[in-house]
Amino acid sequence: MKMCHSEVIKYVKELESKKRVLLRQEENDCRYSYQDEDSKIVPNYDYKKTRKAVDALDAKIRKLRHLLAVANCTVVVDEFGVTLGEALVMLAQYQNKCELLSEMSSRQQISQRASYSGKMEITCCNYDVEKVLKEYEDLRQLIGRLQVAIDRANLTSYVEVEI
Repeated sequence: MKMCHSEVIKYVKELESKKRVLLRQEENDCRYSYQDEDSKIVPNYDYKKTRKAVDALDAKIRKLRHLLAVANCTVVVDEFGVTLGEALVMLAQYQNKCELLSEMSSRQQISQRASYSGKMEITCCNYDVEKVLKEYEDLRQLIGRLQVAIDRANLTSYVEVEI
């Protein structure tokens, strides 16, 4: 069956959710307590069956993640001329840079405050705040375009999946 990358990503999340539910159920059912033999309630728990189910989910998740990893190394994000994998790294780098530029662009070029000694202390940015603000705004636009390009590649690229 062919699935686009976005479908595979959603399917992986669904499988991981099923695994979390299974492990939570195991945590609840793998032990029990009682005070009186007559009132003992033993949960319906089978260690081997649970391990087998978790292992099967892990195998499916592993296989699907591998398919995505291979695709991330081969599918090119056209507008940017890089693979999906590179685009994801680029996106993280741009987002980190964006946080820094946001902080730097929010400062005043020159500010003053009274110091502990009562003297006026003047602080100057050693860069042009307006230029950093412009770079920040341009970078936000670039991040948006990159996110859309990644989404588009994930929606239009397909892998063969065995369900």
